[in-house]
Amino acid sequence: MHPILFHLAQAATGAPAAEVPEGIYDLLVPEAERPTWPLFVYCFIALLLIAGLAWLVLFLLRNRETRGDSEAADSRALRELDSLERRRDELTPNAFALAVSEALKNYLAERHRDPVRYETTEEFLDRLSREDTCLPPPAQQALQEFLTSAEEVKFGHRADAAASCAPLLQRARQLVALSEIADSADGSKRG
Repeated sequence: MHPILFHLAQAATGAPAAEVPEGIYDLLVPEAERPTWPLFVYCFIALLLIAGLAWLVLFLLRNRETRGDSEAADSRALRELDSLERRRDELTPNAFALAVSEALKNYLAERHRDPVRYETTEEFLDRLSREDTCLPPPAQQALQEFLTSAEEVKFGHRADAAASCAPLLQRARQLVALSEIADSADGSKRG
């Protein structure tokens, strides 16, 4: 308490004036209570900014990955096909046809975002007859022929299965090239 107020309070009560004892003073000063809603508003705005920044970073990373992957999808597929060609003697015809088919399906799924990678040949051919796919039209027909031939080698247990493997590899390479040519032609038409 302020010393003047102490003296005034003693004078009002009629008590004799006394000295304010040393070390006694008021520690609490009454203040108006602060509202808490601004704190919640500021926290909400901060969370929105953090979420927006995180979304922006993820968006930019995905776009960069998509551009980088689409450019490298054809070279990755051709590199995998070259590796399979070198290992052709080590693999059985069925395993070789399966590996070539998987390499091509991985390429098409990555490059064109087509779900062919997760479909059986029958499902893909059925979908192709009912609706358009993301694949260029020339590649659709070549892919139908490739998948049918690959299925014959994988599951037909033909006597000439080993001889049928080399054409499969060439068809897969042609499909990658055909798809890239069709995409570059579509890109030049758009641009």
